[in-house]
Amino acid sequence: MRVVFLGVGGGVPSLPRALPALAVTLDGRILLWDCGEGTQMQLQKAGLSLQRITEIYISHIHGDHVLGLPGLLSSMTLLRRSKPLVIFGPQPVKTLVDVTLQLTQVEPEFELETHEVKAGIVFRHDNYAMEALRAIHSVPSLSFILRIADAPGHFNPSKAGRLGVPQGPLWKQLQQGQPVRTPKGRTVTPGEVLGPPQKGVVVAYSGDSAPNPDFAVAAHAASLLIHDATFAQIHATKAAEYLHSTAAQAAEIAKQAEAKQLALVHISPRYQSTQQHLEEAQAIVARTIAPNDLDAVEIRSRLPAHAASES
Repeated sequence: MRVVFLGVGGGVPSLPRALPALAVTLDGRILLWDCGEGTQMQLQKAGLSLQRITEIYISHIHGDHVLGLPGLLSSMTLLRRSKPLVIFGPQPVKTLVDVTLQLTQVEPEFELETHEVKAGIVFRHDNYAMEALRAIHSVPSLSFILRIADAPGHFNPSKAGRLGVPQGPLWKQLQQGQPVRTPKGRTVTPGEVLGPPQKGVVVAYSGDSAPNPDFAVAAHAASLLIHDATFAQIHATKAAEYLHSTAAQAAEIAKQAEAKQLALVHISPRYQSTQQHLEEAQAIVARTIAPNDLDAVEIRSRLPAHAASES
């Protein structure tokens, strides 16, 4: 899987940084977290097709996180999209979508669902789930945690052959964790032909939020924790006033979560450089990055055999 930082700025767009949007590519799908102004242009620059977006998760309704959504839906309609699309977010995201489509006279021919959600599992797929968590911000806001299920270990075709399992449907059953019976009547179990199970992957996105201990707990052992780092420590008072986080506070949350890597996003346009953010966060969590627009992080993951088409 790959996480693409389409926009890492916050508040207003600036020359160095576009507004918040993250794309997670997984199993041929794109999951979009937030949709700031200009997101569809960033998707084009990243080589990501609008047609592959299956779900959009909106953290909150501040303009810098949602004003790219009307244009995105309009373009999808003009491009004759046919695949269903689901949008999740806090109130009043459904009103935003419905009124925008009505006023701009956009009539999608594809199936479009908008769900206003609270904390809990908001979407389940065959091999992943998306959890929402209440964020600490000035309007109803959500953090999101993507959980990819554990996958069976690597399949050893040579062992399967030696045990008398012919190539074909029986191999697939073994890869799915099911025992099989060979043509000669021998029962072969998955443990005889599969390596150790591969631990699932957690990717967590805070959205706009003051430091939230609950998020650290929910994002425990995340492969990648993406956190609001609007301010450097010199502006900690402003961070508290506006219910955002500093880079150091983001790092403290990542440390509590025992995350493998931290990414700092939602950088205020007052900062031309993120060097101070990086130094303050890396003093707490060494594996911290401050990505630029269109940077990507590859995360090694393997989906269950019945659904895997991209890793």
